[in-house]
Amino acid sequence: MELFHAAEDWLKSLSSEAQFFRTSTKPSLEVMRCFLSHLDHPDRSFQMRVIVGGTAGKGSVCRLVEDVLVRSGKSVVTLMSPHVQVVTERIRLNGKLITPEAFGESILKIKEVSEKIDQKPTYYEAIVLAGILYGQESGAEICIGEIGLGGSWDAVNAMDGPRIAALTFVGDDHRDILGPTLEDIAITKSGIFTKDCVKVFSFEQKYRSILSKEADCEIEFVKGISKKLNKKIAQKIVKTILKEVGVDFQKVATPGRWETMPDTQKIILDGAHSIDRFLYRLPQIKKQEGKIVGVCAMAQNHDPSAFQVVLEELDDVIWTTIAGERGFWSPTELAQRFGRGEIEEDPQKALVLARERGDVVLVTGSFYLCGLLRENWYSKEAILLQQTEFPSV
Repeated sequence: MELFHAAEDWLKSLSSEAQFFRTSTKPSLEVMRCFLSHLDHPDRSFQMRVIVGGTAGKGSVCRLVEDVLVRSGKSVVTLMSPHVQVVTERIRLNGKLITPEAFGESILKIKEVSEKIDQKPTYYEAIVLAGILYGQESGAEICIGEIGLGGSWDAVNAMDGPRIAALTFVGDDHRDILGPTLEDIAITKSGIFTKDCVKVFSFEQKYRSILSKEADCEIEFVKGISKKLNKKIAQKIVKTILKEVGVDFQKVATPGRWETMPDTQKIILDGAHSIDRFLYRLPQIKKQEGKIVGVCAMAQNHDPSAFQVVLEELDDVIWTTIAGERGFWSPTELAQRFGRGEIEEDPQKALVLARERGDVVLVTGSFYLCGLLRENWYSKEAILLQQTEFPSV
């Protein structure tokens, strides 16, 4: 684990992607392309790149596509973000997490290039570069890349070569970085629709005229029942790659996204932190039986008014925070803002309290909060060693 820990230490010294967008210099892919050039363009080694963006649902699309392609015999490297517990969750080969050793080796190769050219990538760029390099060295035929933030200037978008691009929908998240308007967000997200695209899919309807105007290719807009649109886009991607009519989808689980924990009591972890995401989860919350207690926290780079969407469905609320981490809203401030709920700053104690009071516990508002509490069921060590987000106990 020595290489893994050395890689983690270097990553911690790098700036965040949010800071990259907030600098006075206009964001660009210049740093990514510089690194890829010095690495002899590992991004060009893949037969196909699948780039998936959107405010929500993109992770599900990536996992659905990955699962079908791997079962069909394709070799696939998948780049995901964010991670919930362990950074190796961000790079997968054929459905398995990268090993700690391979992660360390790949990151430290990026560090070597960084020192050679005297240029520092962001935390996120370094991991994307490591994932691309790992995919090339592993002989992956296809690279699936989940856009982390925006589109045009996202590190995943720097990859050269034929691609299939998909956009779920344009929502209100990260308006402070990508906005100020939703139209601006739509323009930024359309940046994945490049001249390299062989196929482009989206189920965004409200901003389709903006997307069509900004895209360097024709977009196929998908319609249907909202709950099935992610699967519908995944189906179109898979059919384009495999040239097959029928697609056999299996259920894929995603940590921290309406994840029911293996417990006698119903405990659900969901990292929703935007109005759009809470609206999406609202029907599922309404279906729950018994007393629902929420354990809620949110980072300050998100708008806490989003909680208003679901608060009426919660019988009780416990506001908490993450001590020592990037700015989180004060639980006292959240309780005062909404005029209800109890304050327990320790997330673990908040979970215990919620379990005592409710039939159903919903942990929400932050992926970081979900990851911290998920440790009660799945340890980081087991995730690393077993190369899965769902290790056996």
